[in-house]
Amino acid sequence: MPGSSDSNLPPQNQADEHWLGIEAACKYLGVDQSTLRRWSDSGRVPVFRTPGGHRRYREADLQAVLTGRKPDRGVSRRTLTRMSISAYEPDYLRKARDRRWYRAYSDDQLHELRTLGRRLIDFAVRSISDPDPDELGEIFEEGRRIGRRYGSISADAGLSATDTVEAFLFFRYPVFQSVTTFFEEEKMPASQAIRGFTDICQFMDEVLVSTMNAHAEASR
Repeated sequence: MPGSSDSNLPPQNQADEHWLGIEAACKYLGVDQSTLRRWSDSGRVPVFRTPGGHRRYREADLQAVLTGRKPDRGVSRRTLTRMSISAYEPDYLRKARDRRWYRAYSDDQLHELRTLGRRLIDFAVRSISDPDPDELGEIFEEGRRIGRRYGSISADAGLSATDTVEAFLFFRYPVFQSVTTFFEEEKMPASQAIRGFTDICQFMDEVLVSTMNAHAEASR
């Protein structure tokens, strides 16, 4: 569902949370773009690629390169959440604004959907962060609640079931893209990455089912 632009993100209080585009990263390191791309492709400098294909560099990793330290490839849950939210970059959101279903929502509905979207990203990330069984149950229930609200808002906006599914899938993609990047950065074993991706797919599927159930009920 409608996501968040960078202007809606929480303040960046730590270098670990500060991400730079390739031009700013080149200035930070004092190298040209071809050099930085080569370093990124060789693994010398970790890079996050957004769904739109843009490169983003973590300031802490760039600082490590300057000081001769090996970049810390670990990504915290908080950072992964931020990566997922920032994946809704202007180019990606612009594609949504051209869709019929996006134009059907009122400004107030879009505002609520953005708030719900940020919460959903946090719960999605938590679902793959090895929560205990009780916490996982709570995470899934919160996801279902968000899904039910998605469905009722979409029905109120006059969206068909097909348009509601299309909207959900459109805004689900950047979350999956960010999680995939997280697994790559962590160099997770294939079995662990598959399990994590399976977990987040199950979570998002539960949200989608709740969305459609609520849409059907509200459309009667």
